[in-house]
Amino acid sequence: MNDQFHAPLAAIEEFIKISISLSAERNLHNLLNMIVISARKITCSDAGNIYILDKTKRHLYFEVSQNDTTGTSIKDLPPVPLFIDNKQNFANICSYCAFSGKVINIPDVYKYSGFNFTEIYQRDQITGYRSKSVLAVPLRNHEGITIGVLELFNALDTNTKEVTPFPKRLEGVVTAFASQAAVAINNMQLIKENRHLIEILQHTNQTLEQENLNLRNKLQSKYRFSRIIGKSHKMQKVFSLMEKVLDSDATVLINGETGCGKELVAKAIHYNGHRKKGPFIAQNCAALPENLLESELFGYHRGAFTGANTDKKGLMEIASGGTLFLDEIGDMPVGIQAKLLRVLQEGEVRPLGSVKSIKINIRVIAATHCDLREKIKSENFREDLYYRLCVFPVDIPPLRERKDDLPGLIEHFLKIFADQYKTNIPRFSPEAMDLILSYDFPGNIRELKNLLERLILLINKNQPILVEYLPDYIRDIKHSHFSMVNHNSKASTLKETVNIFEASIIKEKLIQNKWNQTKTAKALQIPRRTLIEKMSRFKLNRPGH
Repeated sequence: MNDQFHAPLAAIEEFIKISISLSAERNLHNLLNMIVISARKITCSDAGNIYILDKTKRHLYFEVSQNDTTGTSIKDLPPVPLFIDNKQNFANICSYCAFSGKVINIPDVYKYSGFNFTEIYQRDQITGYRSKSVLAVPLRNHEGITIGVLELFNALDTNTKEVTPFPKRLEGVVTAFASQAAVAINNMQLIKENRHLIEILQHTNQTLEQENLNLRNKLQSKYRFSRIIGKSHKMQKVFSLMEKVLDSDATVLINGETGCGKELVAKAIHYNGHRKKGPFIAQNCAALPENLLESELFGYHRGAFTGANTDKKGLMEIASGGTLFLDEIGDMPVGIQAKLLRVLQEGEVRPLGSVKSIKINIRVIAATHCDLREKIKSENFREDLYYRLCVFPVDIPPLRERKDDLPGLIEHFLKIFADQYKTNIPRFSPEAMDLILSYDFPGNIRELKNLLERLILLINKNQPILVEYLPDYIRDIKHSHFSMVNHNSKASTLKETVNIFEASIIKEKLIQNKWNQTKTAKALQIPRRTLIEKMSRFKLNRPGH
C-alpha cells in the first residue's frame, strides 16, 4: 500500500471521528465548511467545493469553497443548472453526479473530454490555480435522495506534495462519509426549516391573537349599550334589565315583534357580559325542518343516519363557553323541546347516534315573537320548557311605542347607506318627515331600515327625500288626516264627530296593515266581524275596489 495516502483503516478512523464532530454542529454554514475540511483530510486534497440542491430542485447552488494553494476561497461560483432546455444537464460533472448518484473520479481534467470543464478552465485562469484530478461525490440522504454534490480537487502525495489522481480504494470511504454528511445537512436543513416554521407560526399566532382581540374589542364596541339607539323611556327600561343580567348565566327570554331587534339585544348581553370571550352562536328555530334542526343543534356521530359520513359537532357543543341564541323559539318542534329542556337542566348534550353525553357550558338566550302562553294552551309548546327559558324575560317594545327613537334611528341608517352607496346623507322634507313619524312601522326596525335603503337608491344626489318618494301606504296617511279634518268641519253633533274620528282611526289602521282585515281587527282589539260592519257603515273600501 502506497504510504503517500491514508491507509483505509486510518481513513475509517478519521471518518468516525469526523462524523461525531458533524453531528454536534448546529450552524449550517459551519457544518458545510467542516464537511469540506473533513473530506479533504480523508482524500488528502488541497481544494474543495460544496453545492446544495435548491428547493425547486432545478439548480445546485454553491455554498463553500476552500483552496490551500491560492490561499483564497472563491466566493461567487455560478449555480449549476440541472436542466438545459428542459433536458438533464449531463455535460456538467456536478449535475451528472447529482442525477446518477455515482462518484465521478477524473485523473486529469485537461486530458478528459467526457464533460464540459470550461468553468474550471476559466476559474484556473483567474485564480492561477491548476486543477488536475477531480473527485465529485453525491451527497445522498438516508432516503437515497441527492441533496448536493461535494467536489474535491488535486489529491496530494503526502511526501512529495505532488498532485496525483484520487485512488479508487478511497471512493467507498468517501461515499460513506458523504452519506453521513448528507444526513447531517438534511437534519440541519430540517432544524432550520422547523425554526423558520415555528417563527412563522408564532408570528401568525400573535397576529391572530391581536386580530381576535381587535375583533372582540370591535364587537364589544359595536354592541355597547351606548351604541344601541334607544332614548325612549321604554328602551331605557330594557337597558336597565339587560345590565342586571349581564354577568349571570340565567336564561333570558326576549319577547318582541318581528324586526324589533331581538338578536341585537342578545348580542349586547353576550358581548358586554362575562362570556364575551366565548363564541356567540345563533340559530333560527324556524329556518330548518325538525330532523335538520336536531342534528344542527345536538350534532351527530358517524353512521347515525343515512349521509352521516363523519362526526359533526352540534351548535350547543360549539357554543360551549359562550352563548347560544335560539331565535323564534316558539317555532321549535315539540320533539326537540324535550331534548333542549334536558340540556338546560343537566348541562350536557348527547349527539345523535352516541351513547355518551358531553358536558357543555353554555348560556342560552331565546327569542320569540309569539305568545308562548297561547302556544302552551294549544299544546304547541312545553310548559316546563317555558318556565326554564323564562327565568329572565326582556320585552322589546315595537317601534310604534318608541316613536321618540325614530329620528335617531333614521339618522343612523341613512349614514350607513350613504357610506355604502358613496353618496351624501340626504335630508327629509318637513312633510315627508311628518308622514314617516306618523307611520307605525308594523315591520319595526327592519321595515324602517329597508325603507331608508330604498329611498337612498331612489333619490338623486343632493336631492331631499320628498313625499312622492314615499310608498303609497305611507302617503295614504296624509289623505287620512285630510279626510278627518274635512269631515270634522262638517260635523255638527258630538256623535258625528266621534263617528268621523272612529272612521279615520279604522282607515289608518287598515292602511298600516295593507288592508288586511284580520291584522287590523287584532290591532284595534275588536272582532273581525265588528270591523267588517264598521267598514260597511263608514264606507271604507280599499282603493281600486
